[in-house]
Amino acid sequence: MASYHTRSFSFPAKSHPVVDQLSEQLCRLRSSQAASTSSITSKLNDLNDLYKTVDEFLQLPQNQNIVSVEEVIDGSLRLLDICSTSQDALVQSKKQIQDIQSVLRRRSDDFAEYLQSRKSSKKTIKKSLKDIKEVEKSNESNAIDSMLKDVQAITADVFKSLLTYISGSQKSSWSFSKLVGQKAEKHTSAISKFEVVDATIESICQNKKSNVDMTQIVQLESEVQAIDEVVECLFRQLVKIRVTLLNVLSN
Repeated sequence: MASYHTRSFSFPAKSHPVVDQLSEQLCRLRSSQAASTSSITSKLNDLNDLYKTVDEFLQLPQNQNIVSVEEVIDGSLRLLDICSTSQDALVQSKKQIQDIQSVLRRRSDDFAEYLQSRKSSKKTIKKSLKDIKEVEKSNESNAIDSMLKDVQAITADVFKSLLTYISGSQKSSWSFSKLVGQKAEKHTSAISKFEVVDATIESICQNKKSNVDMTQIVQLESEVQAIDEVVECLFRQLVKIRVTLLNVLSN
């Protein structure tokens, strides 16, 4: 369940097309977040498009005087920190995938380094997920502030989805045996590929499974690369928005 809520924006009856576009993109991203079938990459791409519109929105002359810009700027800094943590987690994930491939090339079953690295990553992600709660908190104010805070709230929620996905902490009632068994294929769209790979590795370590499906590793590697590229673009967008906000504050 998303932590943000729908606001009523009190813009003039004849609002600028950019305002309408921004509202539509927010609604679309909320719907995407609520749909379990939407991929993380798709949500991040939508978020990237949203920030391109946010930049246009902030350039409008009527939006150059934001009442509570300091609070919005604080939120932008927290989002940059969370985005940076996500990038670090993705870099670590690439290394973890390489570790698996190295073990498999040696025809070994020593995945201790991989499991230890995953444990460390999950600990860092858990801390970042707590930090996200600070971004989700906001007070009601004017329409411009409200919209920007809604953007920050949906951004925090998408990053929460991303970090949860990377940590593989989406397990519901599915056990390792069900995740890596013959029936798993029917449910993998609803769970993280990280979770599937982790389940496979742990099953091997527990002598419950004899090998790793390389297709899983290849798919995970491809997905991490695609996500990493979008997050890099998103980081640049967040930096750009923060600079714009600082310029507004100084004027």
